[in-house]
Amino acid sequence: MPNSMEAINKPFEFTGVFVQDPHSKGFTAFFAQLPNIIVEGETEEEATTNLLETIRTVFEHQKNLEISGSNENVITKPFNVSFA
Repeated sequence: MPNSMEAINKPFEFTGVFVQDPHSKGFTAFFAQLPNIIVEGETEEEATTNLLETIRTVFEHQKNLEISGSNENVITKPFNVSFA
């Protein structure tokens, strides 16, 4: 069993929530676990594509984000998180 600092090779599993607008028939979508990442699409398929592209972009941006300034009181560490 790996300890908490070892990489766990298991993908995240998210629950997509798709809400269809009764007038336009388009979709608003987000992940239940990440409710602040919201996308839209004219179809469920387009909303799915937009959601996956957006989360990929957010995670890539966060991975490359550096904390500005050199504060010796700030420590950063990468974590691999998995939930059963």
